[in-house]
Amino acid sequence: MPDIKTTVCTLIVGQSGSGKSSTFRNLNPDRTVIINLENKVLPFRDFNKFKNINVTSYKMFSQVLAELKKSKDYDFVVVDSFTSLTELIYKYCDLTFSGYEVWGQYNKMIQDSLWSIKGLEQQVFVTAIPEYHEANFGESKGYAKVKGKEWKYSIEKEFAIVLWTKMLDDDDGIVTDYTLEYKPNKHNTAKSPHELLDGKVSNDAKFIAEKITEYYG
Repeated sequence: MPDIKTTVCTLIVGQSGSGKSSTFRNLNPDRTVIINLENKVLPFRDFNKFKNINVTSYKMFSQVLAELKKSKDYDFVVVDSFTSLTELIYKYCDLTFSGYEVWGQYNKMIQDSLWSIKGLEQQVFVTAIPEYHEANFGESKGYAKVKGKEWKYSIEKEFAIVLWTKMLDDDDGIVTDYTLEYKPNKHNTAKSPHELLDGKVSNDAKFIAEKITEYYG
């Protein structure tokens, strides 16, 4: 029987500057491709060693995924960010369709994109920035931000693992560490399989990938 590697698409949600993009610093640059939908330099020293593809349209994004589907050159794929992807999809639909068809096609393309991302054989990490929805008693709960109503507050259901960035600081308010939350609370939508992660988890995608491989075999 062939050795089958299980990959689990992982969503990482966090504000700008909270350690979200630097999560990928320890991945093997020779085996990692970054689908860069924000056209930005990622904040770690060896970023230029990674295969970085600046994606500027929905059509280009689809082409890149199609090529990765056939490729054996990479073990890891980073989609940075899904929030920006939804904006590109809306731009495409607004230019191509009219009336109610704009949002109907938009919603379909979001679903198609999610299926394509999750259909990759590589270990995939998808980032998103958060938006907050007022819950009970005036408290706010964070969700991955997407454009449009149908997918609002529901992207997380498409992922088995949802991690939220968290910054730790000292008594003076200076950040001392960047971590990932994997258990849900009243303020976020984090989740992970039972006993996959334990204790304080650093913002390290390499560590997460190793835990996934160890957990699923």
